[in-house]
Amino acid sequence: MSRGMIELAQGERTRSLEETTDLGTKDYVDALRNSCLFQNLTGEQLARIASLCCEEYFEAGHILFEEGETPDKIYLVQQGKVALDMGLSFGQHVKRRVTIEIVTRGQPVGWSAVTGSEALTATARCLEKTAALAINGESLRSLFDGDPHMGYCVERQTVDLVRSRLANARDTLAHILTVVSHDLRAPVHAVQSYHQVMLGGYTGPLSQQQQDMLKRSGERLHGLLGLIDEMLDISRIDSADLEKAPTSLAQIIESSLENIRPQAAQKGLEVKWDLPGEPPMVVANLARMQQLLTNLLSNAVKFTASGGQVKVRARVVGEQAIIEVMDTGQGIPEDELPKVFDEFYRGRNATPGGIGLGLSIAKKIVEAHNGRIWVESPYPESVKGTKFTFTLPKVHDQARGKDTRGDSDESRN
Repeated sequence: MSRGMIELAQGERTRSLEETTDLGTKDYVDALRNSCLFQNLTGEQLARIASLCCEEYFEAGHILFEEGETPDKIYLVQQGKVALDMGLSFGQHVKRRVTIEIVTRGQPVGWSAVTGSEALTATARCLEKTAALAINGESLRSLFDGDPHMGYCVERQTVDLVRSRLANARDTLAHILTVVSHDLRAPVHAVQSYHQVMLGGYTGPLSQQQQDMLKRSGERLHGLLGLIDEMLDISRIDSADLEKAPTSLAQIIESSLENIRPQAAQKGLEVKWDLPGEPPMVVANLARMQQLLTNLLSNAVKFTASGGQVKVRARVVGEQAIIEVMDTGQGIPEDELPKVFDEFYRGRNATPGGIGLGLSIAKKIVEAHNGRIWVESPYPESVKGTKFTFTLPKVHDQARGKDTRGDSDESRN
């Protein structure tokens, strides 16, 4: 683009099209044509957009816009590199910024300026001295009003760009979680082994106080390993990797209920389940479905006071099995309902020790089975408590050789 970067005291300088000596209209048109957003436009359309362009220069470290802001300009990088950073929250207090993509020559940043709508953007940070073509978003949208076809072409390319970057962000964060989780497991396992050696008396006698301290810290280590497993899960659950087969819905529910019965009995909770007269077969990965249902049931037990009820109900509607996990617990505040499946989200009533991955893992498992999951609190059958509902594909009746639908429900304690 330019024959060298200019040192800027303020970190930025703008030159209009009429003032520039390094670039002319043809250079702007060529730069636009080589970008992914404008490559399908005609020469006349590109020339009109080129008339809106100006060159801007930035020093390393300059922030073009912050995460969550809707920028008023879209930038086409012509020289240098721009990092796209996102804030990653672990729990409610620990926050880290991670780079999800590096934007280089010819690539755009500030895509939401094209639509003018509020959007969740990443922070755009210059990694080195950077030159970019800047286009005012409002002026660009005015051009689209006069030429809807041009606007349609650019916005369609914008959608493809956003889809690509979201996929890249997902893969990057999954990789980070996998690496971090893997690297954490080895030292935690080593410390856990040392605890067992000391508790076994192999390093000499311990006082009762020392034994109690080691046991308590061992419990925390066990919980930490569980959290690490959750982080690994969130990064590797994928529909293509799951082996699914016709599976008894009754088996899934029975085994999951067995996992939580001791905790429910300790709290004096009534545990019930309702299934059709002949439980359907579903297309599922047995281990993952048991993990999903056990997670939902454990939450129900955790947040239901003594004397309450936890219930599982299943029914068949068309080609789907619908499974509901209901409790009479404290419920979820209305403002938190849209966020409960977000990764690392922990509500105000969350118990200490978790990092907010359980329900996001549940959602990933359901979606990997081509189902969906949602939550209601309170729900129609109760004036309080929470109901989680998810769907699974049912095995076709002809594949089983008989009808799987029951006309009446059987209630079992």
